[in-house]
Amino acid sequence: MNKITKKKWLNYVLAPALMLLLLWLIYRQIQAKGDFTGQWADFKRHWQEGSKFLLLAVMLLAPANWMLEAAKWKMLLQKIEPVPFRKAFASTLTGIAFSLVTPNKIGDFAGRILYLDDKNKLRAAIATLISNLSQTLITYGFGIAGLVYFNFTYPGSWPRIALGAALLSAALLLLLYLRIDRVAGWAEHRPWLRKVIVSVRILKRYSRKELLQLLAISFIRFCVYNLQFLLLANVLGAGLPWGAGFLLSGLMFWLITVIPSFFLADLGVRGYIAGLLFTDTGLAANSMAVLAGSYMIWLLNLVVPAIIGSLLLITIRIAR
Repeated sequence: MNKITKKKWLNYVLAPALMLLLLWLIYRQIQAKGDFTGQWADFKRHWQEGSKFLLLAVMLLAPANWMLEAAKWKMLLQKIEPVPFRKAFASTLTGIAFSLVTPNKIGDFAGRILYLDDKNKLRAAIATLISNLSQTLITYGFGIAGLVYFNFTYPGSWPRIALGAALLSAALLLLLYLRIDRVAGWAEHRPWLRKVIVSVRILKRYSRKELLQLLAISFIRFCVYNLQFLLLANVLGAGLPWGAGFLLSGLMFWLITVIPSFFLADLGVRGYIAGLLFTDTGLAANSMAVLAGSYMIWLLNLVVPAIIGSLLLITIRIAR
């Protein structure tokens, strides 16, 4: 097979096949996770009953969430392969598509780097670690705040243990993040990493100021989808108080982050955690509204962009 034939094969066969596979996996995941038809009917009923403004706000916050993540990605790519925001946005959506159908979202980097030149793919894959670490740190911050509230309000052994573990983990992650350049220095003295050391050195290019800017964007993004969940759950009738609800939803997203799950179990984990924090504590007036809110936020923030990202695969020239 010559080079031209191989390019045609990759561009016109592999890309469409990969797109169809992702769409099928996403469809399977939706079908396996509860009554989508019932949830959609419930959504339309609340829309017709006069909650249009709040539901519209929830829907508009979804693309805001995607764009914030794309802004982080564009910022990281400035040191590797500067791209316009449109390309960074498309790359982010395709990354979401891959992350949705892989354990613990490990496929995110694979979807993102498809849009870049081959020589920059490994550097970009390493840069995704910085993006993910910045979001994880903010999630830990909100999770710790939620755990402090939970320990005061619902004292017990597991909340204390979780708080101690979270504080220790957050301190270590923050130290790693702010000294991410040290990772490159460590790798330079490891002979078994000599083939990738040129790419690992990308970690040295990001200043402390840029790392803090990434944290700021991650903070805003976390507030966006936290607000989404609270708005939607309360529109559906959960009756969550805003103060306690914001803290416990932050704790919910932290638990979702730290509990390993495969894509077919992801929503089941979300439902269990939402029930534990909002239903078992008696904070929610309507447990089904909390579960429905969690499910629909999953659809808006992950499934919808994943579908768009899968369709965008057809526009990528995988082989250059």
